[in-house]
This record gives sequence, C-alpha cells and structure tokens, in this order.
Amino acid sequence: MRLNKEDREILRAVEVVLEGISLAFGNNCEAVLHSLEDESHSIVKIVNGHVTGRKVGSPLTDFGIEILKKAAVLETDVIGSYYNKLDDGRLLKCVTILIRNTKGKPIGFMCINIDLSIPLLDFLKEFFPKTDESSNNIAEHFPLGVKDLISSILEKVMNSVNIQREISFSEKNKMIVLELYKKGIFNVKGAVDLVAKKLGISRYSVYNYLREARSEEL
Repeated sequence: MRLNKEDREILRAVEVVLEGISLAFGNNCEAVLHSLEDESHSIVKIVNGHVTGRKVGSPLTDFGIEILKKAAVLETDVIGSYYNKLDDGRLLKCVTILIRNTKGKPIGFMCINIDLSIPLLDFLKEFFPKTDESSNNIAEHFPLGVKDLISSILEKVMNSVNIQREISFSEKNKMIVLELYKKGIFNVKGAVDLVAKKLGISRYSVYNYLREARSEEL
C-alpha cells in the first residue's frame, strides 16, 4: 500500500503517544505503531518491545491482517480490550486501534499490549514514584470547567502576592495580572472578566496591565 506525505505525517504524530503510554503504564506495557505501507515490515515504532520480542521492521500480526480485511464494516476503530497468550504462556491484555487518514482510508495500527504474567507487586511498582523520581511530583488541578480552571490559578497567584504586605493594593493587582499572563491564563476565553471581578478592578485596568506585560517582552 502506497502512503502519501500526509499519511506518513499522521503516523509520525502518533509516535509521541507511544512514549506517553509507556511512561504511564511502565516497562511491562508494549506500545506499537504499524504502518500499512509494507505489511511485511510494518512496525515503525515500538516501545518496550521486550514484551513480545519484536522490533522496528517486524511484520503485521495475523489479527492485524484480519482487522484490515474488515475495516470497511467495523463499528469502531478501537478493538478491545482482549486477551492474547504468547508462545511462552504469558498472558497479555491488548487494545488495537486502527488509524485512518483524512479520507477514512486505513494507514496504520497502534497497539497496546500489557504483560499480565508478572508478579502483582512488580506490576504495581510501576505506578508508584521511585526514590529518584520524587522531584517529579506535580500538584496539578483537574478543573471541571473553565471558571474552575481560572479561579484555581487566580487563587494561587493571589495568595503568593498578597503575603507581600509592603506592596500597595494597586501594585499587588498589577503583579497578579502579570503573573497570570506569564502562566498563559489570558489565552482562555473569559479570563479577563473573571480576573477583573475577583480583583475588584475594571476590565480596562486588566488590559492596561496586559499591555505593560507584552511591552516588556519586546
């Protein structure tokens, strides 16, 4: 099957997804990207290939070929989860995702294979921080809506600025707006109105502070 430039770019964009899956699920999760340009050497990217022993250049599986034959009548392009047993007896939990181009034509597969045969304790260790990864902890807020997102960030910035008692009220407001600008919060629709209301200042004042912030970047 001949893939064009756009098809290959779509597949290349998926490569980073494989890296993310591996980081999320650990070394016992294999993530594979197949290109349908050459089914006999279809794997173009693989992370944790030790799970099945495959590498870049390995062929498409028989199940992949079967899915491809049914591509026109599939109700969903996400197949699974399902279970597969390797020749050595290990059990895998698998998900296969058919990748199509902008015209709906199949151009590749992304496959996720999790080795369930490892001891439960070893499996769980992948989901807890290691000693040398303690610095990777991030306090991330998961907002339920835009207002929640803006309010959460605004509250943190206000708390950090308001403890500086020697600064005037107007200077604090300016610092808050500048800090929010650095965090990119004003790229979110509705941020100016919400910030102005929370700080008790006009939208005009917020825009003035933003102009100052942008001029300092020049």
